[in-house]
Amino acid sequence: MKRILTLAIVISLLLPPTSLFAKERRGANIEITKSDGTKIKGELIGVKQDSTLILESYSITGGSVDLSEVKSIKIVKQSNIGLGVRLGLIIGGGGGALLGVHFSGGYGAIVGGLYGGLSGLVIGAIIGAPGADETIDIFGGSPCVMATILEKLRSKARFPDYQ
Repeated sequence: MKRILTLAIVISLLLPPTSLFAKERRGANIEITKSDGTKIKGELIGVKQDSTLILESYSITGGSVDLSEVKSIKIVKQSNIGLGVRLGLIIGGGGGALLGVHFSGGYGAIVGGLYGGLSGLVIGAIIGAPGADETIDIFGGSPCVMATILEKLRSKARFPDYQ
């Protein structure tokens, strides 16, 4: 029975989680603040020389915003805390159970799995904690600064080579 449990745990640790499978590239979530104070939230689709294209949240249609009307753009970072907690719990729990089985047998596997899972959960939560949002001020920038900002935004767009 111990060998079957150990083998099952080892196999489950070697299989990649489904969240790591390839997906279509998504653009960064952004929040545009216009010069008049209105805000537009959406996904960054592409960047032209004079406008930022976005797909507005909760709508199917896309829209473009002229950069001359933009005061700032906030790039909203997504949290990976859920993924970190799940992976930490699985890897830590599996590793703790394996060590428990190896060193002390049946009850040790349960205790090792609990301690390993709890440790992995905490470490995964810390690693997956969200980063700080990044705000880029656009209003009144020089052409050199604007070129740098546009390149940065292009790298975060769904279609970086959009023309």
